[in-house]
Amino acid sequence: MSAVTKGQRNLLLFLLGVAIIFLPIRFVAMGNFDDKKEIDKQKNERQTYYNDLKAKDNNRQQYIDDTAKYKADYEAILAEFPAELYQDNTIMYLQGIKDEYKFTFPSVTMGEEMLFYTLGQGAVGDIALDAAPAEADSTAVVSDGYNCYMATFPVSYTGDYKNIKSVIDYIKDGEYRMTLDSISIAFNDTEGYYEGELTFTSYAVNGGDRTTDHADVNVQTGTTNIFGNPTVKQQPTTGDAATE
Repeated sequence: MSAVTKGQRNLLLFLLGVAIIFLPIRFVAMGNFDDKKEIDKQKNERQTYYNDLKAKDNNRQQYIDDTAKYKADYEAILAEFPAELYQDNTIMYLQGIKDEYKFTFPSVTMGEEMLFYTLGQGAVGDIALDAAPAEADSTAVVSDGYNCYMATFPVSYTGDYKNIKSVIDYIKDGEYRMTLDSISIAFNDTEGYYEGELTFTSYAVNGGDRTTDHADVNVQTGTTNIFGNPTVKQQPTTGDAATE
């Protein structure tokens, strides 16, 4: 075997030197560079998060005050709706109109309540991409939150024109939220009063610890007015006093 020449030896030494320099850079320094980039990225993200928290902390009291205000406003809106739609309450509501105005309701159709909206989820029939199919029951409770119900009540009425306008205002400005959906007006020239049909819808929001009391519908027996006076408790009567 021939001896290694001086030139070949110098080349080998050069390659060895390059390897000694390159390999630590490739396998040690480059790894450290990647780690540094990741650390810098995390640092920037956390600094941004910290700055955001710091800004919020500087406005802490404003957020607390705003939250209290929005909560009060939210509860005030909820208070405009009963928690339940009881038919006896609707009866006494109509009785209140009869007591307040010269108005009668020859016929009343008691509407069934229907779930139409759930706060935080949307209207009934809106399907989220990750939602399971719902049962076809419009009155089912679909959430542990607030569920919104509606019931429509078509009625026929008689009264004078002034009282018709007053009743519309009564429905609009009532304690609980209602809408007047439609109204027809005709003049009965034989009897001398106005008559027609109106349809109103009442609304309720059920959820949390909200409750609604039933109206007091106790009435005396033996009366031609089945609604009676809601402020008068039932009195005992004898068989001779009963007329119905």
